[in-house]
Amino acid sequence: LYRVFIEGASPAAIAVSLPGNLSYCWDASACKLRFAWSGGFLDNSELWKGKGDVLAKVVGMLFFRDKTEFPLSIGIQDGIQVVDYKGYSLINRYPEFHYTLNGIDVYELIMPNNDGTGLIRKFRIPDGTKRVWFNTNPTDGVSYFSSAGKWKNGKLKLIPKQAIDFSITMSRKEGGLL
Repeated sequence: LYRVFIEGASPAAIAVSLPGNLSYCWDASACKLRFAWSGGFLDNSELWKGKGDVLAKVVGMLFFRDKTEFPLSIGIQDGIQVVDYKGYSLINRYPEFHYTLNGIDVYELIMPNNDGTGLIRKFRIPDGTKRVWFNTNPTDGVSYFSSAGKWKNGKLKLIPKQAIDFSITMSRKEGGLL
């Protein structure tokens, strides 16, 4: 787990190495998963030399890049989402990110999926009083499966009770490396 300067994310990027040669970049400024890769972690050698104008390099191949405005919508299906990063805590050595979305607490834990072909994103939204949508883009490199809700046109719709605790499994598409 590193706070790092990396291309494709804000200066508040957090890179996380997972078991099975999977890694991801979570952007604390935007409060979202930016991209994920397999095959290695980071080359920070130029950063560690103290050069302030260089970026860490991804070691491996990207298999996911978020291409949505924001992956979650709460209360309204489309529109401006106001996010505020609150920090993270470690759950069994995995960071669980905490942020608010339109003033509502969201917790997101990202782990490798069971067969090592992608990620599981576990969401907790304790204030389960509003509908939630999980938004995807068909060109982001992965296939999606959810533990709850109904998919329509690349959007998962969850009723308030389902949104309290749900997971999204993201698996690499065949030949889907970006």
